[in-house]
Amino acid sequence: MPRKSPIISVALFLSGLIFISPLSADNGNYRNFLVGDRAAGMGGAVVASTADLDACYYNPAGLGRVSGSRISLSASLYGIYRVRVNEGLGPGESYKTHAFESIPSTFGSILKVSDRLALAISAFTPDQIDYDSQSSFERQPYRTGMLQSDYYATTVDDTLMWIGPSLGWKVTPRFSIGCGAYVAYRTSVRRQSWSYLYTNESDNSIVEVLSRQYSIDYSNYGLLGLFGGQYFLTDEISVGVTVQTPTVNLTGDGEVLYSASLGGSGNDELFHAENMESKNKIPARISGGISYREPGHYGFEVDVSYHFPTSYTELSGDDIWSGDPVTLNVRKEPVTNVNLGAEYYLLENHPLRLGFFTNLSSAPYPDLDSAASGEDVDMYGASASAGYETEHSTFTLGLNYVWGKGKCLGFGQDFQPVVVDVRESYIFVFLASAYIF
Repeated sequence: MPRKSPIISVALFLSGLIFISPLSADNGNYRNFLVGDRAAGMGGAVVASTADLDACYYNPAGLGRVSGSRISLSASLYGIYRVRVNEGLGPGESYKTHAFESIPSTFGSILKVSDRLALAISAFTPDQIDYDSQSSFERQPYRTGMLQSDYYATTVDDTLMWIGPSLGWKVTPRFSIGCGAYVAYRTSVRRQSWSYLYTNESDNSIVEVLSRQYSIDYSNYGLLGLFGGQYFLTDEISVGVTVQTPTVNLTGDGEVLYSASLGGSGNDELFHAENMESKNKIPARISGGISYREPGHYGFEVDVSYHFPTSYTELSGDDIWSGDPVTLNVRKEPVTNVNLGAEYYLLENHPLRLGFFTNLSSAPYPDLDSAASGEDVDMYGASASAGYETEHSTFTLGLNYVWGKGKCLGFGQDFQPVVVDVRESYIFVFLASAYIF
């Protein structure tokens, strides 16, 4: 019969394992890579100037100024994700991994109903992580003459999608407004296992085999709204503002399994919660920007976004054997990010775009006593793209690079949690195209 234990021990242990590595697409950084076509080259700085499918994500007011109906596709992001946690697996043992990712980023269609009104339907993948990692190493345990061999494995598949309609209306030649409603769908699978093999150094005979493992698997649906406005102060200078509501949870379920076999019945644990309630709360956001642009020649823009704080229970349910409550909690701090972008047309139809953006962490500083501790990594990004535009089509090829460092929870001697250094980087190539009719 599994041993009953207070739920805080479950939450603390799961939290510690989760933040050895970024096992969540929603790990506290809001823009690990950029969504869209023109926006992806401009460092995401398009709130005041967007007038294409990017508007559905950054500022729906821009739909009121689209030149015509269109179908747009950012076919994929192709890139490499890297992470290194110094001594994350114990003294002298760092956790490191890299993965190749292919991410379908944006798809949508715009119908220009009239000169002043446009409707759109779009799907975005603003965040995704998908990788497997294994590590094996040896270290000397406390007892003389015995060798400890560790095997550590991680599997992560975590995706966030926005799907929904939006519209933009040009109220006057200089002023437009817009709104959108999106279903935010998240699916997440996170698994880790850790096995320990103890052998005698003298004859390599096995003394003991111990293990820890856990699995978290859930999906959920939420609903959020997006409202925006754009105003042209002059023919070249425009300002924009976007308000994103927090998500309202619609439905979600999941399960958690945690087991530990650490020698002796007093050290064995087993928790399994099924049919748990699952939530993913994206906090409210306000973005504002100012742009100077001479279409077909050059332009630049500065945007600032404020993400509000939030806290919620990601998973809640009961252990099927003991009936004890099992919960996983998330807490995010307020954070402000900046986006800078510039574009220059070498020829009439060949724009070059550059951008820089911050991707600061909303996760609280890792706390050894808190089950809601996160991976606190402040990141920064750069972007570049080259495009080709005609009357009826656009094509863009570009690059996004994001890097940063911070703190997360790792393990010290005797598996005790400690705060350690972590470094992350993402580099993605993106392809985007649109057909205008």
